[in-house]
Amino acid sequence: MNYENVKDALKELVTLNDPNTTFDKVSTITDSGVKINRRKFELKDLQESNYELLANVCDLLGMSDIYLES
Repeated sequence: MNYENVKDALKELVTLNDPNTTFDKVSTITDSGVKINRRKFELKDLQESNYELLANVCDLLGMSDIYLES
């Protein structure tokens, strides 16, 4: 998801990383719209979400070179 402004992106990052936020919900994996499996939210999912949000913040600030260099 791309955010229109830095404030909304940072709010999402804060929510995702708040120690009181729980991730006990499961993701449903689908194959052509048919539910085939469920899996728990894992640390890798959080890292991917954070990375996408941080890259979006960098874009909004005109600093995409921060993540493009890595």
